[in-house]
Amino acid sequence: MSKILILAVDGGGIKGIIPAYFLSQLESAMNNVPCYQIFDIIGGTSTGGIIATALTSPIVDNKFPMAASDVLSIYQDNGDKIFVPQKLGDIEVAHYYGDDGKGNGIEPYLRSIYNPYTLNDAKNNMTDPSLGARTKHVFTTSYTINSSGEAITNPQKGSDYGPYLFNWYDASNSPSTDDYLLWEAARATSAAPTFFPVANVGGGIGENSQANERWALDGGVMSNNPAVWAISEAFRTGLATSLSDIVLVSLGTGIYPSGAGLVVADEGGLDPNNGNWGKVPWMVSELFDLSGIEKKDGAIVNIIGEAVQLVSNLQLLGLKNSGLLYYRLEPTITFDQSKMDNIDPDNITSLVTTATDYLASAEGNNIFNEIVTALSSNL
Repeated sequence: MSKILILAVDGGGIKGIIPAYFLSQLESAMNNVPCYQIFDIIGGTSTGGIIATALTSPIVDNKFPMAASDVLSIYQDNGDKIFVPQKLGDIEVAHYYGDDGKGNGIEPYLRSIYNPYTLNDAKNNMTDPSLGARTKHVFTTSYTINSSGEAITNPQKGSDYGPYLFNWYDASNSPSTDDYLLWEAARATSAAPTFFPVANVGGGIGENSQANERWALDGGVMSNNPAVWAISEAFRTGLATSLSDIVLVSLGTGIYPSGAGLVVADEGGLDPNNGNWGKVPWMVSELFDLSGIEKKDGAIVNIIGEAVQLVSNLQLLGLKNSGLLYYRLEPTITFDQSKMDNIDPDNITSLVTTATDYLASAEGNNIFNEIVTALSSNL
């Protein structure tokens, strides 16, 4: 019996180049079979959510999802359309526009890719026999912080606050409340605090869908690695009944090892040594990472982002003992490469080189070949 094949893609901004490159090579190794004909479930966080929806939505000729190589081109060619700096020069506002009101920013760009389709449209499109599709469920992660933008007397978990998945299953079962536009699912999952404004989706206002209104943050605040969600969704939707039913392919956006820790004993500068840090060091100061490089914009955000990613991987490694077939590709990257908004052409080139070199290494090549074998034997 064929297993349930799952793809989960991490968050990481422009570092989405790395998993997009991996997927372009995977499609090539699978005789150019597109991802929507390979995987039963595809999910992602932040940039991974953009990848997940692009691989499964009727974008090309209003019918076909993008090939992985075309998704890669988004990152190589259009980073400046996603990261459009606000020109107010004020640290109180997000660094990049959601929408500048003149057709620039991440929202207009995502609308140009996905409009006018909803999650349900994408799901229904997959039933077209001419597509030969396998994908049955797609999700992007997010975190709701409000349902109306106003003060709420009796906030309810799920609608007013808490984790939320934009996904095909709920969009189909509850279209009036959960059938969001595809661009909304992509925008909400990538609304990284300080980088972009909080995403306001649904509610039927302006360009928004008629689904429930949400003010949402990037899913990376709670699940930068969405692989555990992917397992959970396989069971929730009834596509899997045991871990041994599943082949899970998890793609990272690169790990900068020194960024997962801090210099503590002799931090230097004006901040106290030995970790005696209050609000200013944690939230504002540029503490030093394990290589002695200053971390920008406060260390706590970086540490949390690294932590949630590492935890998911360790949890899934433990679940392999229960029959789960789990594979993860993630190269080591440098400090400059680790910046999610580094769209400098030289950095774009270096990220592709890093992904290429990783797949050519003993570790990357072995894992990649295992993935190809596992997927091929279950198609």
